[in-house]
Amino acid sequence: MIVVKARINIGADGSLSGRVAGLPPGEHEAEISVMDALERPAESDANALLVRICAIQDEIARLPVLDCRSPDEIIGYNDVGHLD
Repeated sequence: MIVVKARINIGADGSLSGRVAGLPPGEHEAEISVMDALERPAESDANALLVRICAIQDEIARLPVLDCRSPDEIIGYNDVGHLD
C-alpha cells in the first residue's frame, strides 16, 4: 500500500482539486471523505464518550499486576539511562 499526503481544495460549486505528493501526475483512484471541521459532537455524545472512557480506565485499573518491575527495568535502562 502506498501512503500519500494530499491537499484538497473544495470549490464553491463542490468541485475538488488539489495536489498529491508521491504520485506522478494523472488520474488516480481515491476515496475522499469530507468532514465539517467546525462540526462539534453534541453534548450528549461527548458525555457518552466520557462515560465509555471512564469505564475502560476502570477496567484497566482492575487488571492484575503481572510484573512488579518498573517500566525502566522492563525496558532495560540502567542507572545512567542507557540500555543494558
